Order: sequence, then C-alpha cells, then structure tokens
Amino acid sequence: MTQLGEGVNVSILSAGPEKSIIAEVIEIEFIDSFKASLTQTAIAPPHWPATQNSNNESSKPVVFKFDHPGTQKAKVKVKITSKGYSGNGNFTGMLKGLEFIGIVPLTSGEHVVDVTLDEPPNNTAWFKGDIFWGVDATDISLLAGQTHVEIFFVFDDPSKQQCFASDGVWVEALRFLFNNSGINGVNIVPDAVAQVTQCCFDIPNHKYETSRGAASYGGATTVFHLNDYIDGSLGFVNCYDQTYAVIVFCAALGIQVDGLFLDPFGFIKRVNLVGWGPCNNPFPKNFPTASYLIVAPRDPNRSAFGNHMFCENTAKIYDACAGPAKGTSDRAGYITATIDTIMPPLYARFRSGTSADVVSIASLGAAVNSVR
Repeated sequence: MTQLGEGVNVSILSAGPEKSIIAEVIEIEFIDSFKASLTQTAIAPPHWPATQNSNNESSKPVVFKFDHPGTQKAKVKVKITSKGYSGNGNFTGMLKGLEFIGIVPLTSGEHVVDVTLDEPPNNTAWFKGDIFWGVDATDISLLAGQTHVEIFFVFDDPSKQQCFASDGVWVEALRFLFNNSGINGVNIVPDAVAQVTQCCFDIPNHKYETSRGAASYGGATTVFHLNDYIDGSLGFVNCYDQTYAVIVFCAALGIQVDGLFLDPFGFIKRVNLVGWGPCNNPFPKNFPTASYLIVAPRDPNRSAFGNHMFCENTAKIYDACAGPAKGTSDRAGYITATIDTIMPPLYARFRSGTSADVVSIASLGAAVNSVR
C-alpha cells in the first residue's frame, strides 16, 4: 500500500547559503481520461495516492486514447519549500519512456501544476510503474518524488459502446486482454479485432457445449457475464457467448464490432471448434464418446448447427467459436469456408444458410446492453 509521502524520496538541495529548495509531489489527477471502473465501481480522482497490488497494478488506473498528442494531461499537486527562489522551473515526470512536462512555480507553497504527455504511444499500450518527477531551476535540479500509476492506451472512448456506457470500461477487461493476447502494440482496428478473437478462442477451460449448444455467460440475453467469463470456472461456451465476448472485449478497446445471426446455418466443414480442435460434428451425442467430433460427411448421425452467431467489422467476419475466423473473409467467403455442402442423405433437401439469411443481432433485440 502506498500512503501519502511513502516512497517519495524527495530531494532537499541547497544552491548556496541563501538558497535552498525542497519539492514533493503529493497528489495526481489525470484529466480528460476515459470513464473507467474497477470491481464495478467508477474510478474517481485523485489517481495517486492509490494502493498497489502484487501485480504492480493500481487501485485507480486511467485509460487514454493512444496517439493524439496534447490530449493526455494531468494536474499534479506539488509542495515547494524554498528560500531565495522566485519565478518558474521546468517540471517533468518520466515513466518507461513516457515524459510528462509542465511548469512549476519555485516559490514556497502547494502548487497545482498542469502537465501534458509529450509523445504518447502510437499504439495500444499498458504502462504500470513509478513516475519519477523532477524540478529544474536555472541553477539546480532536484527529484520531486516518485508515484505509482497504471495507464492504458486504447483506440477510443469505451463508454461510447453501449455495454460500458454506464460506469465506463472495466479495467478487469483491459487487464485480461493485455495479459492474455497480443493486443499490446496494435494500432490497426482489424488487427485488434483479430487479436481479441484469437484470445477468446484460446482461453483455457472454455470448451464448446456439445450437448445442446447452450450458452453459459448470458449469450443472446442482452447482458454478458464478463466476470464469470474471465474467471472461466463454468468451462463451457456456445457461439452466442463467444460473439458477446468478442463484442465486449473489443468495446473495452473503444472498437465497435457488430454481432451477426445466421438461421439456418447447417453442417460445418472440418474446422477447429473452440476448446476441442478439429470438428465437423459439434453434437456427437449419438456416438459412443465425444471423440466422434470428426465423422464421415455423409454419416447419418452427423449433427449440424441449427443457427450460428459470429461477428463483423468493416465487412469482414470474426468467429471465436469455429475456425477461428479472423477477418480474412466477407460474409460470402466465410459461409463458403465454413458451411459444408456435403451432408447426410436424409438432409438432401435441407437448406443451408446463405449471406441473405444473415441479420444483425441488434435487429433481433439481442445486442449487448450491459455487462456484469
């Protein structure tokens, strides 16, 4: 736990018998950061002092848009105790290549200093650690302390997305993504959606529910159970859950992804089914064991998806349930690559889904309105 004044290591320097100065940072408030929440509670400034956990994470993280210089700002309260100084000095804060800059009065008192991040990252990023603050006067330089912070840089304001509109983006969602995917360093939306899709496909202990294809995390109910999904203790998912997961995690980055619904769908080609691997028979209940996820295309006991849900961004398809599909095809290409035209004889007159059957889940009233 970091208490006020702990770990600050301020400097007390003298420039001569008639001059001395002490500088100490006592509070930080980041300005115009995106609305965010932790444990479903809105994060309120100041952002330091704040507690720090064993993972080097702060109890009051902040979320900014990457790039866009001049928009990442903070107000830093600095206590100056000086003798023989007047005017202003340069005030800087360094954190792993990030530099905040401002101007601080050199006269005694508590001053609120406006600082701006000089060169923000041009991609998604997650910084956690100590900012080292310093004051430069004309004849002296001194340390003003170090303060622990946690800062995320994302594509846009996540609260513009409906699921995070209330309390802002869940910091838990951002931490999960940065810990479990290749999202760090991405600056192109399609690449980000692909990373999120792969992340949702690869989560350990998340396996497709091969009995009925039932949802476990609220898929298609308008509310996504994000806490349970991250925890993974339930273990089973369906395509609705996976679609909601991609929508929500992309929303955490400030990216809008549309959910699509296809009914009818049909028999899947041999693709990877989340948690199982190669599969063309997602409901093997008519077979002795679940090892019959791969069967002959014309086997009379072969099963199909009655319907299916997946995602779309900029006219490209993303599917974290089957495939996974990561934005390499449009609707027609995805259907060609995923739906099998070879099927058991009894289904000869069965109609598989086409691009014309695809509808937005928002039009079905199944949009992700909130998370819990």
